[in-house]
Amino acid sequence: MSHAYRAVAWTPAKKKYDLALGASVLAYATAFVGATLARDPNVTAETLVMRASGGLAFAMMSAALLAGPLARLSPRFLPLLRNRRHLGVATFLVALCHGGAALLQFHFLGELNPAASLLLDGGATRSGPAVPSFQVLGAIVLLVLFLMAATSHDFWLASLTPRIWKSLHMLAYPAYAVLLGHVGLGALQQEAGGILWAMTAVTGAAVFAAHAAAAWKSRRRRAAPPLRDEFGYARAVRAADLAEGQGRVAELAGERGSSRRRVALFRSGPTVFCVSNACSHQMGPLGEGRIVDGYVTCPWHGYQFDPETGCAPAPFEDRVETFDTVVRDGWVWVRPVANPPGQPARTANLDPGDNGTTPPAARSPRPLAAAALVVSVAAALAAGLDHRASPNAFFEFGVIRSATGFVVADPYPALLVPRGPVWTRYLLADRGKRGADNLVAGLVGTWATLEGSLVYRDGHAMTEVRSVSPAAPRPQPAEFAEDLGRHVVEGEIVGAKCYMGVMRPGDGAVHRACATLCVRGGVPPLLRVERADGRTEALVLADAQGAPLNTRILDRVGVPVRVAGRLARMGGTLFLYADPADIQQLD
Repeated sequence: MSHAYRAVAWTPAKKKYDLALGASVLAYATAFVGATLARDPNVTAETLVMRASGGLAFAMMSAALLAGPLARLSPRFLPLLRNRRHLGVATFLVALCHGGAALLQFHFLGELNPAASLLLDGGATRSGPAVPSFQVLGAIVLLVLFLMAATSHDFWLASLTPRIWKSLHMLAYPAYAVLLGHVGLGALQQEAGGILWAMTAVTGAAVFAAHAAAAWKSRRRRAAPPLRDEFGYARAVRAADLAEGQGRVAELAGERGSSRRRVALFRSGPTVFCVSNACSHQMGPLGEGRIVDGYVTCPWHGYQFDPETGCAPAPFEDRVETFDTVVRDGWVWVRPVANPPGQPARTANLDPGDNGTTPPAARSPRPLAAAALVVSVAAALAAGLDHRASPNAFFEFGVIRSATGFVVADPYPALLVPRGPVWTRYLLADRGKRGADNLVAGLVGTWATLEGSLVYRDGHAMTEVRSVSPAAPRPQPAEFAEDLGRHVVEGEIVGAKCYMGVMRPGDGAVHRACATLCVRGGVPPLLRVERADGRTEALVLADAQGAPLNTRILDRVGVPVRVAGRLARMGGTLFLYADPADIQQLD
């Protein structure tokens, strides 16, 4: 507690806590990256950052919400509660890393503003009811975490009223429910196996179960009939249960059996003090705090009060109520009527045999720190090993190759390159989430020399074009074409560039917004089909007349569809020709 604002008041205890927190975060990140790379060496750096920071942010927010009920169930967890503000700010920073990486990867470099792309799920136009995507849910959680982290500073604590501040920070609970929706509708839909589903379910259930248990314990304590003596004093706690310097909460019935009130009892040496459990600053639970330098110290924000008078040290003018106490027959009895403000309370001295106990919270915090490290490493290893492996796809980022071939644009820009008797078709794309129509304008039907970076997967190839120039004319190639008849095929529409290797895996719910932006920008759409032998096949989609489909199928990108159309093979590339009406979204 200070009379001047400081960015962070790092006491020795908080430094140790922050050191343990930083070590746990580093251990999780290191173990996750190591486990993921060992199982999936093809994973991209962007995917690693998103997965690691996303899982870590979920775990940290769960721990922040567990701190309160666990401290009420056992004083062993009081260090978590006293440092919850640091944990909350760290959670926001990790979540910001996750959200920033996702926004950069999925919503930048397209035809839409990134914010508009996020809100519109990549620019898709849905005909059904407007349901927020999992990415919008994640943005809501990040906004709540930002508001809570920003208002954790003493400036905002002093500027906001207790009611507004409390209401704002209570948003953490609905935000956590939204977070479960974000995880369940996003990463768990395709990126995770059974272990991650179980870990998420157990963690979410633990948060709600801990709050239910703490509420049940509090209700049971309130339901017990209090004993009162002939002087109106209420029996509070056993004297032996009061530990040196540690608070303990008790509930008292008011005069004449009126409503109960919660008080906080403290022992300093042989003397027992009793004050209101509600801190006058932001209604923090004083009974979960301790005595520091002779003052009762709130576990939330460090506000201090004299345990005998209830007055804050100068120059502060805050006060809390005090209550008279007596000790009889090994019990502490409290008069449930508060003393006048600032009047010293009648204190009691313990009997020589009531030495008190040493609670778990007074022990070394090292076991908690060690447990946090072990849990972090175990969770990271399980999460890293349970994610879906990336396909055998590649993007030669930064490697520029040159090729000369015949430029075609039917249905999408491509370069036909002679490879002996076979012509290889290289689909073309611009940098970012854009097609190559403008790059090859004026060169269609001619020979050209093209420079760019290769993207390839399962026999399909694409070039991210950097430059294109006319080449010496040669005979026009005769590409082999084979009509395979009409077929009904089920699969998922993806953007060719990301699916073929720029992003891995490049399909599914997580990638839907990015694929929609790519298709909107002119990147050829592919239909990813699961074959009976477990392999995947990618079919280039065009309408029945062989024209591009891009802007007419945006609402069906990234979701399961059934397509009825004509299948054809041109060179080594499969094409599926179907009108938009013949592309139906599956339930």
